Amino acid sequence: MVKQITIFTRVKRIVKRTVGTNRNQLFGISLLSPPILIFFLITVVPLGIGIGLSFYGGLGLLALNFTGAENYQNLINDGTFWQSLVTGIIFSVYSVIIQMVIGVGIALVINEKFRFANIVRTIVLVPYLIPTVAVAIIWEWLLNNNYGIINYILSETIGTTVNFFSVRTAIHSLSWVASWKFSIFVVLLVLARLQSIDSSLYEMAEVNGANFYQRFIDVTLPNLRTTLAIVLLLRSIWMFNKFDIIYLLTQGGPFDATLTQTVLAYNRAFVDLQFGSGAAITTVMFVGILLASIVYFKLFKPEEEVSTRE
Repeated sequence: MVKQITIFTRVKRIVKRTVGTNRNQLFGISLLSPPILIFFLITVVPLGIGIGLSFYGGLGLLALNFTGAENYQNLINDGTFWQSLVTGIIFSVYSVIIQMVIGVGIALVINEKFRFANIVRTIVLVPYLIPTVAVAIIWEWLLNNNYGIINYILSETIGTTVNFFSVRTAIHSLSWVASWKFSIFVVLLVLARLQSIDSSLYEMAEVNGANFYQRFIDVTLPNLRTTLAIVLLLRSIWMFNKFDIIYLLTQGGPFDATLTQTVLAYNRAFVDLQFGSGAAITTVMFVGILLASIVYFKLFKPEEEVSTRE
């Protein structure tokens, strides 16, 4: 009898533990369900619709009919598509280089201790807080060939003006304007990493007679490597996908000089009403970015560097 009670007690404890564990699991799942559902609705569903739409042709949504891979076959022979791809890569690489150089430079400067440092750091963040529409309007006015203040200053000082949005200069102007706004993202991440570096490392370097350049190479840069790798990947993806500031400033012109794949996809879908062709362009962009990201992580392996330092 005693043995039966003991066995029953043990079984009861096991059941309680199992039920308790399942309750904890269910509670954890219930907490995760809302964000997973939101992610599914705003990311997975639109992505699936976009990919599915790329297999349909026709003018307008009401005239869509299944055409298979015809949209992708048309892109292969589409010179505008390939030119927009080259333009998008040039814009992405050009602007990301500017952002990395300016962002790291500003972060190094405002990381130093000086009077009114907090005020300066706040002012530096202002461009990132300004809406992209406002940035485009401001710079379109500043760079205007007829009444822009920059051209007014140039005419008064050196006696000439510059057409900042000509076929040759538009991509440069666009890249610099975009970098003026988005370099602050680099500043934020790099500055956060700089302030977490152990100050004793710099003190040891100074004791050994290292100058500013040597301290940067031997102490700062190794500690920034992982952060810079992540920032480089994120900025490259975002600038390659950038649409708003390009469309607001140039609409892809003049003469397709700044026509990137995002602007081309918009024009195909919402101007020419070729939704299948526009979806095919964005699908190609998605697959290309996905493959490039996989290769990037295979080459640089930032996650291994982080785990090693931890």
